Amino acid sequence: MPSLSAPHRANVHPLTLALRITLAAPLSLLVALPLAAAAQSAPAADEAVTLDAVQVQAPIARSTGIATKTATSLKEIPQSISVVTDRQMRDRGIHGVEEAVWFTAGAQGGGYGSDTRSDWLLVRGFTPARYMDGLALPEGSGTGITRIEPYGMERVEVLKGPASVNYGAMPPGGLLNYVSKRPVEDALREVEVQVGSDDLRQLAVDFGGALNEGGTLLYRLTALGRNSDTPVDFIHDDRYYFAPAITWKPDQANELTVLARWQKADTKGGAGFLPAEGTLLPNPNGRIRASLYTGEPNANDYVKTMKSLGYEFRHDFGGGVAFQQSARLTDAEVEPGVSVGAFGLLADQRSLFRYLWSTREDEMVLGLDNNLQWRFATGRAEHTLLTGLDYRRTRWSYDSNFVFAATPLDVFDPVYGSMPDLRPDFDPATTAGTRQTQSQLGLYVQDQIKLDRWVFTVGGRQDWVGTDNNGGHQSDDQFSARVGVNYLFDNGLAPYVGWSQSFQATVGADFFGNAFVPTTGEQIEAGLKYQPAGGNVLATLALYEITQRNTLTVDPDHTLFSIQQGQTRVRGAELEGRWNIGRGFSVYGAYAYIDSEVTRSNDPATLGKEIALQPRHAASLGADYTITGGALAGLGFGAGVRHTGEHYGDARNEWQTPSYTLFDAAVRYDFGNWRLQLNVQNAADKEYVSACNAIYWCYYGYARTVTATARYQW
Repeated sequence: MPSLSAPHRANVHPLTLALRITLAAPLSLLVALPLAAAAQSAPAADEAVTLDAVQVQAPIARSTGIATKTATSLKEIPQSISVVTDRQMRDRGIHGVEEAVWFTAGAQGGGYGSDTRSDWLLVRGFTPARYMDGLALPEGSGTGITRIEPYGMERVEVLKGPASVNYGAMPPGGLLNYVSKRPVEDALREVEVQVGSDDLRQLAVDFGGALNEGGTLLYRLTALGRNSDTPVDFIHDDRYYFAPAITWKPDQANELTVLARWQKADTKGGAGFLPAEGTLLPNPNGRIRASLYTGEPNANDYVKTMKSLGYEFRHDFGGGVAFQQSARLTDAEVEPGVSVGAFGLLADQRSLFRYLWSTREDEMVLGLDNNLQWRFATGRAEHTLLTGLDYRRTRWSYDSNFVFAATPLDVFDPVYGSMPDLRPDFDPATTAGTRQTQSQLGLYVQDQIKLDRWVFTVGGRQDWVGTDNNGGHQSDDQFSARVGVNYLFDNGLAPYVGWSQSFQATVGADFFGNAFVPTTGEQIEAGLKYQPAGGNVLATLALYEITQRNTLTVDPDHTLFSIQQGQTRVRGAELEGRWNIGRGFSVYGAYAYIDSEVTRSNDPATLGKEIALQPRHAASLGADYTITGGALAGLGFGAGVRHTGEHYGDARNEWQTPSYTLFDAAVRYDFGNWRLQLNVQNAADKEYVSACNAIYWCYYGYARTVTATARYQW
């Protein structure tokens, strides 16, 4: 069998071939065609051109429903929330949610560097829950990590801190809610082409509008096809996305929206997981290149398909009473496959010890949320009372197989092809298997009370959780609460203070067979929000403390078992803001200080340590300017800087990675119906190690990427 020593991709998918044919024109042609079209309608040289400020500045969010399940002004919510709009994501040319939160205080994205399979996220030190349109997404080992396509989103909402009072079981750090693109009344027609680094070729379309003259039927159709390589040899990043939606509005009192979605990720694992010697630490043989692929070309496939169908219904009874119901069925499947993994260097400091690992996984999630909203007054107090009942059922099937049976790889002179007989049906004795079905039923009530300048938010929820795991059954019930108050000044300032709780069902038992109780979280937060009436500024300052209790730690008397005596405390300060200045200038930035500590543990090596991957300091600053008048109207520039402080990659804080600072840049030109845009991330192409879990596994961060976009709307 001949060996392989260079990247190779075989079995070209038909859509891949079609995209290559469609997008094969050089970038110069993509630029020349729209410029020629614009020349026909360009104004005379002495004519002044003025652009509407709405066209050139990304909008600033003013309200959200994620925190309270009611349409509420951000100033009236006693909790810190960040909203990343569709326009902001597109101006920055992002391709994943990790990138979307890079300018969000308290949120970390890309702690393991660029991973084409997943979005690795932290919010206030904890892995956040992930929701779409207010309903939970799959969260299994592999099914819960694939990137959600940002082109299909209207916005990303980051709710920081416990939120179990409205959503049930979830971690204390908070949640991310992805809002899908919805049908629109006005005609929308958009075609977008992207080319860029690593042979990126992407074609996307977005159409919407009314289906009948009366405007009672609206539609939206969003689709995307992407073929791309990556900075790592042999790894491709192909994605396919299709999302039709339709809205029926027979009258002012009723509205039904049906949302369907299909997404496929076709890529590979094999990036990262590099030894510390040669990345973070010196190696006598030199530095290991970031493009090294640690698997085998005929293995490590990661192909995942997610499909969902759901609806949102609203009925207005009049008199301030309205009913809302949303439901969605989601299925996520990772195709069976075999991977070659890396497990550190041998004694020669150049031969990579490798293993074989195969998995198969499928997860189905049914979500249903019903609530009744009633707006009424009692004297001077105005109430928005919300009562609801929601249900979630998850069925998860997972198998993995592990064996030390792979040949070593020379990391400085790799030769592939030593294991030609690898097949997707590779199936040694199963080393781990899970069949889990979990049901959660929650009953919640919330009252938002406005009394002059005061806004009080009070809520409570009772959950019942049942888990069947590999033949055993466990039942849990938990009450969660939230209390908060905001004060609204006329000048746009709104100080607030809030207290909230969270819980997560913990499946399993200790050495004596006692079932674990839910892991709980509690947060106290105080802050100040500022958004004047004009809405061109939004700034939030927050101080908080989160305590997580009943976390699992090692049983000192029975080391193969765990006990619930762990406690983690996170204290932090956040400052985040965006200011649209004048007609074409915007500045935005964020700073977060997070002091995390394991305050209770039976493992002395983790007691007093910081949360892995969470830096104490993180900061970002960006600016955007568009010329709004004269001959150069429509020409815009953007720049940003992102700093991540030093942090540990492991629970015992043995592996610390240095801080790093990265720069981004953008230039664009809007004319007629066209936009031409060029984005550069990590413009200096800084090579850095983003994290190390152990001496065996370190990860390089995001390399420089360049993306050119041509977008046409009519």
